[in-house]
Amino acid sequence: MEVPLGTVVALSGPNGAGKSTLLKILAGLLAPSAGEGEVFGHSLRSGGALRAQAGYLPGRGYLYDELTAAENLRFTRRMSGLSPSAKILQESLERVGLASVAGERLRTFSTGMRKRLALAQLLIRPVRIALLDEPYSGLDAEGERLVDDIVSGCRADGRSVVLASHRSGRAVEQADFKAALNRGRLELAGQSA
Repeated sequence: MEVPLGTVVALSGPNGAGKSTLLKILAGLLAPSAGEGEVFGHSLRSGGALRAQAGYLPGRGYLYDELTAAENLRFTRRMSGLSPSAKILQESLERVGLASVAGERLRTFSTGMRKRLALAQLLIRPVRIALLDEPYSGLDAEGERLVDDIVSGCRADGRSVVLASHRSGRAVEQADFKAALNRGRLELAGQSA
């Protein structure tokens, strides 16, 4: 399967199909046990080169309960080798509707608020591909629209997006391409209708 830059892919399949594993491989977090592939000319086995270009949003995010929302974003920027610009942090929190709780510790956040903060983590890094694992889970209708807006923004900026979901409805609506996995194998790939 070949996907052009600036497109959105809906990756579906039942639980255990390999969607999360594939996203981790595309993000450079795991090496594939078999097969070959490339992302932006980098082998799937070149972890560091992939990590620098990919933003991976796992189902639960990489968040720390004892840090505030702003501290979590500041930490993400630093770990990415970027300066923790107060302006960028504020804009990201505003974008996801959490500016009013920037100083609150994560342990007080609801599931939806945590998902929004994880989306903000994705926004504060200049990545070429966004890999979103179950991005709509735990969100209300407003949160789902926020994901849609972020996906549209990525597409408009020329970035690629992969939306992995075991319930493909909303992800397919956003997609230019669709792919289905089953037991680690690609069973379907093609353009969305």
